Amino acid sequence: MGFRMIAPKKLKKKRTKNGQEVLRRLEEFLKSDIVTEGPVEILCGFWEDQQNAVTYQELREMVKAGWLGGETLEQWQQDYSYLVKTKLTPLWEKAIGAGALGQPIVEAIAGGFTFNTQSAGILSWIKQRGAEFVTSCTAQQKDAITALLSKKMVENHTMDELARMIRPCIGLTKEQAKANARYYDNVVATLKEKFPAMRTETIRKRAREAAGKYAERQHRARAMTVAQTEGAFAYNRGADEGVRQAQGQTLSGRRRKRWDTAGDEGVCGRCAALDGKEFEMDADFPLKGEPLFPGQHKLPPAHPRCGCAVEYIEIEPPVPKKVP
Repeated sequence: MGFRMIAPKKLKKKRTKNGQEVLRRLEEFLKSDIVTEGPVEILCGFWEDQQNAVTYQELREMVKAGWLGGETLEQWQQDYSYLVKTKLTPLWEKAIGAGALGQPIVEAIAGGFTFNTQSAGILSWIKQRGAEFVTSCTAQQKDAITALLSKKMVENHTMDELARMIRPCIGLTKEQAKANARYYDNVVATLKEKFPAMRTETIRKRAREAAGKYAERQHRARAMTVAQTEGAFAYNRGADEGVRQAQGQTLSGRRRKRWDTAGDEGVCGRCAALDGKEFEMDADFPLKGEPLFPGQHKLPPAHPRCGCAVEYIEIEPPVPKKVP
């Protein structure tokens, strides 16, 4: 998930009481163990398993060929599909439920509102989001390793050296993998300068160890980004679905949606431009830039780690069902 942040702007718009509560609850959820602990550990363990599943012989063959084999890509795609099915789907379901029942307007409804976690809208979204997640992560992983197999990298490193550099980078993004390679090269250059008599293999071993520890920090940072962004996707989707189900049960009337930001200097320009804007429920927000996934313009997040939420404004009261 890559996104170049726009320079932050300081906002001075006053939050409505309901808007403040919507944002507070989303923030609280994104800081909960459901997001910050479980998914992060799952993703880091998952990427470690993928690294261990590839032998150094396979990596050397990859370096020799200069490209990523189709079998490896297919295996990674299957890995991500299994991850979605067994680990991420239950987390999305929890986030959707929290988003729906955490909405103040839904919470305030009297009359026995029941949220259906198995509705067609939710099941369709989870299926679509899962497919998008698998495709996106596999492509990002391919791009990251392909960057390490570039002509420049192959010319500046031995086959064995590059194979060992690639392994800890499985699971990173392209930019992270390139940063890790630069870190490795900088450690090598520094050790050569400070200890000219040190054996080459010793230098490379120390550089690998340093780059490996750096990769662990990179994996954890990426896992947190993925966890928070996916949590925000599902939470906001749940909020929208909760309102729609309440409308379907004639417990809520016609509503419009309003984009709410935190209203401080930490808000990026992309989100600041949307703050306070109201649209019909089925309308797109005018998000600038490439969307994170198809259909993203309906709801936040606008970018990785986005903390924006939607406030639902009642336009018309509900019309009670006629009793025959």
